[in-house]
Amino acid sequence: MKIIEAIIKKGEWLLDALKRIGYDMIPTNTIIDKTLTGLGATHSEIHSKRNSIIIEPNVPVILGKLNGNEHLEAVYEKCEPYNIKKYLQMDIPYKKIVCTPESFKKIRKAAIELNINIYKDFFCLFDECEKVTQDIDYRSEIAQPIYDFFQFEGKAFVSATPLPMSHKEFERQNFQKIKIMPDYDYKKDLDLIVTNSYYKRLKKVLDGMKDCKHICIFFNVTDGINEIIENLGIADYKIFCSQKSVEKLAKRRIYNAYSHIDYPLAKYNFFTCRFYSGLDIVLRKHKPDIIMLTDFSSANWTMIDPFTEAIQIQGRFRKTKKDDDITYNSLIHISTINPNMRVRSKDELDIRINQFIADYNMLKERHDKEADNIRKEAIFDDMKGLKYQELIDEQGEINSFSVDNLYNEERVKSYYSSSNTLYQAYKDTGFFNVTLHDVTECVGDDDIRKLNTTKQATERKRILVQLLDKIHNDFEQGRISFEEKNAYLSLLREQAETQYIIDAYMRIGKVGIENAKYQKGLIDKAILQDEKEQDEILRFSPNVLKDIEEEFEMNVYINKNEIMNRLQTIYDEHGIKLRIWQYTIEDYYVSISSGSIKGGSYKLTAFKF
Repeated sequence: MKIIEAIIKKGEWLLDALKRIGYDMIPTNTIIDKTLTGLGATHSEIHSKRNSIIIEPNVPVILGKLNGNEHLEAVYEKCEPYNIKKYLQMDIPYKKIVCTPESFKKIRKAAIELNINIYKDFFCLFDECEKVTQDIDYRSEIAQPIYDFFQFEGKAFVSATPLPMSHKEFERQNFQKIKIMPDYDYKKDLDLIVTNSYYKRLKKVLDGMKDCKHICIFFNVTDGINEIIENLGIADYKIFCSQKSVEKLAKRRIYNAYSHIDYPLAKYNFFTCRFYSGLDIVLRKHKPDIIMLTDFSSANWTMIDPFTEAIQIQGRFRKTKKDDDITYNSLIHISTINPNMRVRSKDELDIRINQFIADYNMLKERHDKEADNIRKEAIFDDMKGLKYQELIDEQGEINSFSVDNLYNEERVKSYYSSSNTLYQAYKDTGFFNVTLHDVTECVGDDDIRKLNTTKQATERKRILVQLLDKIHNDFEQGRISFEEKNAYLSLLREQAETQYIIDAYMRIGKVGIENAKYQKGLIDKAILQDEKEQDEILRFSPNVLKDIEEEFEMNVYINKNEIMNRLQTIYDEHGIKLRIWQYTIEDYYVSISSGSIKGGSYKLTAFKF
C-alpha cells in the first residue's frame, strides 16, 4: 500500500495537513492515520460539501457529534425507519448521517425503498477503524457494513491508531495510507506502575489524588469497578458503561451508571471500553487525572493496548482553553502481569488459521456441489461445528477482520508477560515519555488472593509451589534478605492447608512435587525416597565417620548385636533414619566375622576411611 506523509503543525487541523498535499477534503480509497486524536476528522466530514455517511463505533460517540449539528441524522438501535426515510427526502444542501456499524443496514434498506443509490450519492467515512478488528470477537456485527463500504465510490477509514488490515479489497481497490506527521514534540508523559498488590497500589495512588476534582478511571469490567468502589469505600462516583451493564448494575441497586456521558462528572468516574475512543469529554473548569487499569484477576480483557487504547484514552479530553495543549493533570497505567499466559506466535497462528480455512473451504465446496438436501444440511452442520467458526461472516465467507483480531489479541497479550515487555511496548509507540515503577513484591496481595480463591486443589498446590520457588530464587539471587524470606514463608504458612506442601517443597523442591503430579501419595513416596538418599549421604559424612571410628576398638572381637546397638546410637544422634543390619559395620571397617551360639562377633582390622 502506498504511504503518503502529510506534515501538520502545532494548532492545525486535519484539513490543514491534507491541503498541504493537495486535498480539500478527505480523499477516497484512503486510510488516514491521524497519529493524534482530536484533529477534527469527523468534524471536517460533517461540514464538507457532499453527502456523507459516517460510521462511528458506538452510540455515545454519535450522541456527542449531535451537539451543535442540527442537520445531522443519528441512526442507531432505537432509530425508526420512518425517520431515516424522512431525512433522506429532506431538501437540504448536504445530508449527513452518523450511524453505528450495526445500524448501517437500516440506512441501506431505506435508500433502496426510496430508490436512492447511496454508494454513488454519499461518501462513507469509517471512524475509529481499529475498533472493527479489536471488538469483532465479542461484537460480530461491527463488521456488517464492510461489504457495503467497499461498494462506495467515495470512502475512507480514519483513526489516530489504525491497525493493520488484511482485507483483500484494500489492495484490489488501490487504497493508499496518509500518515499525519506532526512537526513538533507531541509525546505525553505516562507513569507505568506494575504490581502484584493491585488494590494496595491503587489505593496508594488514589490517596495521593484526594485534592483532585475529577479522577477518570478506565477499566473494562463492571464487576471489577463495583469491587473497587466497595473495597475502597468510594461514594462520589459515576459509572459509564453499556446499557446492558447499566441494567445489570441497577439490579444491584447501583443507579449512578450511564450509557452516555452525563455532566457534571463526579469525583471518581469509571469508563468501560465503549468510552475509550471517538468520544469528546469536555471539562471546562478542572482538568482530570487519568488512571488506566489492567487486572488479570478480574479478566484478561482488561489489558490496555499501548499502541491504540492508551493513546485513544488520553485523547478523550478536550482543551479547557484554546491555548492549552495539556488536557489532563496526570496519566497513569496500573497493571498486573501474567508471565504464565499462553501467547501464540505468528507462525503458530498462521498454521492454525490456514488449516481451519482449508478445512472450511473443503466442506464449503462439498456443500455447494451437493444436490441432496439432507446431505447438504449435514455438511452445513459440520461447517458450523468447525474450530474458529467465529471467523465466518454472515455471507459464509472468511472474515478477514476476525482473522486480524486473532493476531491482534496475541500481540497485546505478549506485552503483559513482564514489566519490561510492557514498558518496552509503551516506548515503541513513540507517543509516550514513559516512566516505569516496578513495585512487584516477591509475594504480593494478589498472589495470596489467587491462592485462597482457587478452588481446584491441584491448581492451588501449583500456585503455592510457584510462590515458594519465587521466594527461594529471589533469596538466592539477593533480591530479598533472609529476614524477608522467612517473613514471606510465614505469610504462606498462615494460609489454609499450606503447611504440607511447604514442608514437601523444603524437602524435594519444585521439580520433585511436579514429578509427583501434586498428588499426596506420590509426594509422600518422593519424600521417603529423598530422605533415604539424604540419609545415605549423611551416614558417610565426616562427623559420622569420626564418631564411628572413635566408637570401636580395633583387632578385638565385638558382639554383632552390641555393634548394631552402638551404631544405632550414633545414627540416632545424627538423625539418620536408615535401618541397621548386622553387616552395616562392614561399610565402615575391614573385618573378620566369627560365628557363635551368642550371635557371632566381628574383629575390626582396618577403618576404610
